[in-house]
Amino acid sequence: MRWLIPGMIGAALLAGKAEARELDLSYAIYFGGLSVADFQSKIEYGANDYRVTTEARSTGILEYFFPINVTSEGLGAIADGRVEPEAYLSHGTFNGEPRRISLRNRTGAAPEITMDPPRDPEKRDAVPEALQLGTLDPYAAVVALALKSDGHPCEAELPVFNGRTRTDFRLKRAGTDRLQKTDYSAFSGPADVCEVEYQTLAGGYKKPWFGQDKSNSRTRLWVARLSADGPWVPVRLEAEGLFGVVVGHITSASERVDLAERALLKP
Repeated sequence: MRWLIPGMIGAALLAGKAEARELDLSYAIYFGGLSVADFQSKIEYGANDYRVTTEARSTGILEYFFPINVTSEGLGAIADGRVEPEAYLSHGTFNGEPRRISLRNRTGAAPEITMDPPRDPEKRDAVPEALQLGTLDPYAAVVALALKSDGHPCEAELPVFNGRTRTDFRLKRAGTDRLQKTDYSAFSGPADVCEVEYQTLAGGYKKPWFGQDKSNSRTRLWVARLSADGPWVPVRLEAEGLFGVVVGHITSASERVDLAERALLKP
């Protein structure tokens, strides 16, 4: 669950027309009203492929106690309305310790995984190969939401494998909302609300850092179009945890369509 925030906020729900597009998004994450992380994402996509890159870093109290700095990338093909992930890479530092993981998809087989440091069997069980087959990396899963023929990003079931953990996500539409621009968020306007449920099937921590997830915890994602012909993007996230609520806000957005650039949201 802990990678859900960068995974779903750090990438857009890609949809829309087939021109070559590049979308730049920025987000701020808060816990208990205090700033804890910033994200910057770049999404490049066209008719046949996609590439998503995200830079995330801790801020405020989290930076003081547990500094994090991570760069992630996902790329793949789009064929006949389906997402075909090709590679996923995440590398950075967690509390000063380097960490790196990469997935290379192989047709009809489990992904090829490179992990440093290697999995500690005292902390995590391995994900069986059978549970790796037919999965999506975090960015491929987000891209796949927009390719549904009914056009509703809040209705999906996604088998996600990030190299360490296998999780099933279920998104259900929970209505619409109208958000107002604030000192935290740059977005104002109507948004669809997604209820997000998840189940970790394998690879989770045997002894989670912050205790077991609450069985009745709620995660909600707000998505909206920032332009009439543009993609769906996340504009707000609320996730309940053991010690409080994590809230994510979009802080700026711009896009480039066939080399023509325009601002979509300003702080």
